[in-house]
Amino acid sequence: MKKILILLFSILLSISTSVISNEALIGSWQNNAGVRMDIILGFKPNVGPVIDWEKDELSEVYTLSQVNTWSVDPNSNNLKINWDSGVFNVSDDGNQLYWNTTSWKDREELLWKKINNIEQENIIDIKNDPDAFINALTVSEWSSDFKKTDHKEFTKTFSSNSGILSEFDNDNKLDTLSDWGVSSGVLKIGSSKIYVESMISDKYLIAVDAQDDFLVLIKGDAKKVFERITLADSREQFLSSLTSGAWIKKSWGSDSIYRFRPIEGELKGRSFREQDNKLVSTAVWEFSPATGALKLSSTEYPSALNIGDLLVFIDKNGKQSAYNRDNSVELKGFSYTDVVNIPISERSTTEIKNTLTKQMSVGSGNTFTLFEFNADNRTGYFHEWESYPFQITGQSLKVDNRYSKLEQLYLIEDYVVFDDDFAKKIDTRESRMKPKTDIEAKEDSVKAIEVLDEESKVSLKIKINLKDGTSKTIPIPVSSLLDLKSISIITQ
Repeated sequence: MKKILILLFSILLSISTSVISNEALIGSWQNNAGVRMDIILGFKPNVGPVIDWEKDELSEVYTLSQVNTWSVDPNSNNLKINWDSGVFNVSDDGNQLYWNTTSWKDREELLWKKINNIEQENIIDIKNDPDAFINALTVSEWSSDFKKTDHKEFTKTFSSNSGILSEFDNDNKLDTLSDWGVSSGVLKIGSSKIYVESMISDKYLIAVDAQDDFLVLIKGDAKKVFERITLADSREQFLSSLTSGAWIKKSWGSDSIYRFRPIEGELKGRSFREQDNKLVSTAVWEFSPATGALKLSSTEYPSALNIGDLLVFIDKNGKQSAYNRDNSVELKGFSYTDVVNIPISERSTTEIKNTLTKQMSVGSGNTFTLFEFNADNRTGYFHEWESYPFQITGQSLKVDNRYSKLEQLYLIEDYVVFDDDFAKKIDTRESRMKPKTDIEAKEDSVKAIEVLDEESKVSLKIKINLKDGTSKTIPIPVSSLLDLKSISIITQ
């Protein structure tokens, strides 16, 4: 019995020593080489997060470099951080850390001095109080940088325990939009990040996954509170916000800009998706008063909401689709009255011609289209072509974003051959194709901008149908029907 008691005492002493030594590690440390790290208490003994700092030589300000994991072998008192490991010892006063790492094995034992304590007060554990955790998560901005030049916002959307995480870069530009949710004491971010332990203190959000990889975010200012505008409760207000300005969605490569505009009426229109100022795709959106759902292309969304700069749709399977307001685009509202409705008719040939004779484009590439009208304003030609710059350099010809370098040219009969995959036939049929000179191209571009600017200044027009079958459209100098009190016809 006595031997058992001695053994138990030894085990307890060993555990107590380990815990004490680990607690002694907690703090902000800086070595004599100017390197700084913050060792933070984790969720279990012998392992936790450590923050590496990076010093700006100009400003002498430290910024967060990366978050790693520290671990201690209680048997050998070996401290491992990332690729560095070695035996450590903390002075009796707790202000000096001696850590002989593999990176400094050829030097004298490296001395770290404690420059600050790290107090984690008012801890909210996700497993003990998930509601308080979610509240603390969503009322503050968060940052992965101690200069707080970037920020992250957790927003509740369609339920009290899930929503959208909006991440912005140092220039306050949208970086990513992803889902987040809390269930059974587990925090999930995006499609793959699952944190089995999470807590929030006065300064930090600390979470860890099953592989002991830590997430550390710094608590920032209180998040701005915005009105929740839902499709179900505030249909007109929601649709007004939806069709105002533009929305951005992050994607690989170029960001996608979406403009929702009413076309057939206030409840039906188009979603125009652009990349690099090019129209990539168009989809029909329509709200059904009968079902209360909004349909975008073939997907039906039973619910949608707008919170500040955040726009979120949710489908019947609970999958969210999120957009952020593109603040670089003027926040101008659009309604059905802004749409110029031109019926396809021989009576409307003048209006049709004025609309279609502008150079247009579609797709992410360089595909251009043009309607060329004959003198009768009723017939003509529809042109579709692609334009890519090319250059001959050295012994090769390169067509940008189209073909690889071409190093040989062959001509046989009326065939032009460049390589295995690129050959053309000299075509002597009549065509309307004519390349522009540099001057013509620039002049046409300037003229197109001027026409669009002029058309955008006047949004209301009066159409007059004459007895001879023709019609005339007269612009009026007002931007909205709300500005009109009455219209009178005066004869002289």
